[in-house]
Amino acid sequence: MKKIVTILLACLALGCTSKKSTHSSIEQTDSLLCELHERDQQIRHELMSVQQAYIAEQRTELIDSIVMLVAEQDRADSLNRVAVDSLLQNGWPEGLSEQSNRTIWLIIDHAHVEYQERYLPLIEQQAVRGTINPSDYATLLDRVNVRRQRPQRYGTQTGYKQRDDEVFAFVYPIEDIDALDSLRLSVGLDSMHLYLRQVSETLGTEVKIDSELTWEEIEAQ
Repeated sequence: MKKIVTILLACLALGCTSKKSTHSSIEQTDSLLCELHERDQQIRHELMSVQQAYIAEQRTELIDSIVMLVAEQDRADSLNRVAVDSLLQNGWPEGLSEQSNRTIWLIIDHAHVEYQERYLPLIEQQAVRGTINPSDYATLLDRVNVRRQRPQRYGTQTGYKQRDDEVFAFVYPIEDIDALDSLRLSVGLDSMHLYLRQVSETLGTEVKIDSELTWEEIEAQ
């Protein structure tokens, strides 16, 4: 991973993201971002698999594995942020593949909230331009709001907490629940009903939406 980031930074230092970038340098950046994407997803898929087993089977011995994987994920994310900072230092690069553009968003989406807030206006700009999907901007906006304990707009953020022998799975507070489905449709997201069914299947437990749910109640669980 460090080698990949080093090569990417060297490429950027030579001006591979400027308007005069050659086709070969764009391809090289695409290739490197592809590797970063694969590493980002590999660790997350592994972590999700272990978390699902923990939720479904209540296997407390898996907690150590979860802690180890979270630490590994944090290390990979830190290196990815270094690469994205350098890539975006002169604005969003032109000519990258669709996957590379989404990888940049993905790394920002997986960062801490201060990092997300720094790039949120740029992500919104690129969503308007069509460089990234509007649904990706919606997801990032919701994630920032939830982390700041503000209501989310598009209902993309769910959570779960252990409660005695059962799992309490929920949708974080919503800004306007009556307009939720129309807002989701406007950015290309599925209906909330379909989304909750998919998330429930993934977690192995029902995820419920409660328009009266408060941050205090979530903290109290």
